[in-house]
Amino acid sequence: LTIATMYRLVLTIFLAVLTASSAFTTLPKQQTLALSQQQQLETVIFAKGDDDLSDFESRDMTRKEMEDLNAQNEDIMNMELTAMTGFSLVLSVPILYLCWVAFFSD
Repeated sequence: LTIATMYRLVLTIFLAVLTASSAFTTLPKQQTLALSQQQQLETVIFAKGDDDLSDFESRDMTRKEMEDLNAQNEDIMNMELTAMTGFSLVLSVPILYLCWVAFFSD
């Protein structure tokens, strides 16, 4: 890389960060009002009618249901842990082989 290319790269990254850094700045009052009016308009346009939720049942789980759910979640977590362990071992084998070759080859 030449010096000019490096300067261009650094300048490009700097400008990208500078333009993206406005995420946490406050907007002027007029722009804030315009956004809130726009959001109110969208809310009015896309608002749906009242939904009838009377067919939903809501109740607490019994102890047996909670134990069954916990057992099912525990089985899933154990399968995930086994899969993650196997995946990490699969990734470790080539690295261990390269270390073996590096240290014990002639």
